[in-house]
Amino acid sequence: MYSKGLHRFAVLTAAFIVFLIGVGASVTSTGSGDAVPDWPLSYGTLFPRMVGGVFYEHGHRLVAGTAAILITILMIWLLRSNQPKYVKTFGVIAFVAVLLQAILGGLRVLVISDPEVQNTATEIFSVGHVEPIRMAIAITHATLAEIVLCMTFLISLFTSKAWVKFEADRIDTGVRIAKLYTLTFAFAFIQILLGALVRHTQSGMAIPDFPLSFGKIIPPFGNLPYDPNAPFQISYAELQFKVAIHFAHRVWAFVVAGVGIYASILAIRTSVKLFRNLAKMWISLIVLQILLGAFVVWTKLAVLVTVLHVAVGATILGMTLILSVLGWKSIKLAVEQKELILSNS
Repeated sequence: MYSKGLHRFAVLTAAFIVFLIGVGASVTSTGSGDAVPDWPLSYGTLFPRMVGGVFYEHGHRLVAGTAAILITILMIWLLRSNQPKYVKTFGVIAFVAVLLQAILGGLRVLVISDPEVQNTATEIFSVGHVEPIRMAIAITHATLAEIVLCMTFLISLFTSKAWVKFEADRIDTGVRIAKLYTLTFAFAFIQILLGALVRHTQSGMAIPDFPLSFGKIIPPFGNLPYDPNAPFQISYAELQFKVAIHFAHRVWAFVVAGVGIYASILAIRTSVKLFRNLAKMWISLIVLQILLGAFVVWTKLAVLVTVLHVAVGATILGMTLILSVLGWKSIKLAVEQKELILSNS
């Protein structure tokens, strides 16, 4: 059943999660993840002085807390509504995921600042240094944020009037669109993980030019510019790794764009207005995203550009999921219509 208030609140929550992901990116981009050494408080208080990195890190915590409240309200609203059981389930999943995300965010802080937590973590995972654990927690934290976003985007779709009134197109067209958008979603999720790996390994400028890589189509992995006397020196193998994941992120972006644009062209050719409009929006966002990716390099990781790049990427992921689900629903409706016609003939 359609409820205007519930749908609008779901959309608000989804938009706020995109904002939260952008704020989280600002913490990484400014190197503020360790600006506040304690958790859940900040320097032993709820409201520390908002200066330097504390502004970004504590601001991120405040936004995350607000997001958790919104998702809690959304879950309760769904559970008390007459929405289908699967919609309520997505609300519960979003709630559990945001709680896990908060705990991981706290662990990300404490595994660096608290010696006891640090020692326990290194013993459990049998590693000699805490950095791999920190990175794994940070990337998992970022991944959970995308899962929360996907849940809120789905809830926004399922509670909408458009979902209730969605029309079917031809079965053959729907199958192709559904499969292609599902593939695009899987590819986009991999791209999100690659992006998180690039950010959390500080590999954003591992390749300093764009669209080429060190002036070539493929980076010269055996002849990378390497200064053994540079400050904060890394090994040549580490440099190769950073260049490899940066280059993979670039190449995979065009894989996502290629499959998604093909799916969107098919969707634009259908008779379903919702499909056409969302597909056009998807193409616009992917073009914007590639341009933002270029400007991230050209501006040498400017914070605003990087934040927008992360936020738009999250939006693309959510929209791709919506288009995939709509594709599968169009198949279901088309099959039902065909069966009805056959039964009446």
